[in-house]
Amino acid sequence: MTDQEITRRTFHNELWRSLPVGALDTLITTFGMLIAVRVFDMQSLAKSLFIASTSGGLMMSLFVVPLLLRSRGTIASTAAKVQLCGGTAMAVSAIFPGTAWLFVTGLSVGLFCMAMQIPLLTQLYRANYPAHSRGRLFSLTGTLRAASSMAFGLFGGWLLTMDLQNYRWLLVAFALSGIISGLLTYRLPATAWQPPSAASGSLWTSLRWIKLDRDFRTLLISWMMMGVGNLIAAALFVEYLANPRHGINLPEKDIAWIVGVVPVIFRILFSYPWGLLYDRVHFFAVRASLNVFFAAAVFVFFYGQGYWAWTIGMALIGIANAGGNVTWSLWVTKLAPQHAVAEYMSVHTFFTGFRGLVSPFIAFYLIDHVSFSNIGIACSVAILAASGFITLRARGGDSDTSHRLDPRGSYERL
Repeated sequence: MTDQEITRRTFHNELWRSLPVGALDTLITTFGMLIAVRVFDMQSLAKSLFIASTSGGLMMSLFVVPLLLRSRGTIASTAAKVQLCGGTAMAVSAIFPGTAWLFVTGLSVGLFCMAMQIPLLTQLYRANYPAHSRGRLFSLTGTLRAASSMAFGLFGGWLLTMDLQNYRWLLVAFALSGIISGLLTYRLPATAWQPPSAASGSLWTSLRWIKLDRDFRTLLISWMMMGVGNLIAAALFVEYLANPRHGINLPEKDIAWIVGVVPVIFRILFSYPWGLLYDRVHFFAVRASLNVFFAAAVFVFFYGQGYWAWTIGMALIGIANAGGNVTWSLWVTKLAPQHAVAEYMSVHTFFTGFRGLVSPFIAFYLIDHVSFSNIGIACSVAILAASGFITLRARGGDSDTSHRLDPRGSYERL
């Protein structure tokens, strides 16, 4: 199979896979929390555990690459098996929809599995997509994924408005989406992959890149600063609008529209432009610009008052997420040697998972002691501080940094 055929087959397969994955996105952003609040009236601890499940999977991804080396399986087949396990776990929630702890456990384990295999897919994108068009191709599949998410968000909001007990059908749809995603992943081309020669048998071996690569270390710190602020805010979007104790208590269809549909519309509109910028503009500049959009979105949503403020805030979130999805998923393909992309990504997802794990607990603690407007201000400041941090590094960067992160694509090291 030629390189062009591999790229074409990967791209077409990812277009199809973006449909079920888009439906799963609504579980994370909207319907999981909405069902937890409106159907089961869950307490803060249970809601925090649900939100943190994806983060737990991201943390465990640090160990995926060493385990892959030991199992000697292909990247695509290993990622597919993990996704199928996630879909099966979600099926437990669909089979026992009236039991609260099975609802939380099944969906949480499912999201855990779906997050754990992300570094493997990033390694495939690095191998199967050419550097000069990687952002563009990824953004196109991301656009379809966002469209799928929007369509399912509208459908799910309508379904719950008709009858709240229809959440049972949503659980079935989420389980099927996880299984279909796994089956489609099996069809990805099995490209050759040479593991890093310096890799040891230790499950912690990927962490060595933090010490060896200054740019990687700098960006990880910046992601942590930005991520904590962003994730604390994101954990409270549905809570703020849905929980009667905060004084807003919007109908299900309005919450689904504001949180589940509006940001997706703007993500669809801006995914492709951000993909082009990723391919053509220095990465530090792209990342710093995105942080400004995230900070503005959080500030407007929590500090503004009324329907329009919440809608504008979510629109800005959609614009930021359009670029954030591309940069978060692909930035290590610019930075890492080809054979070490999965290791770099596993470290990145590990720290993403760590902040995602603690942020919901911080968020639900804060709402008992701090106003939502002050939370919005604090989160916005943290996000902007991340831009300042990487801007200082960009100004003091050396030729190596410029070569790795410039518009011509990834840094090729053999």
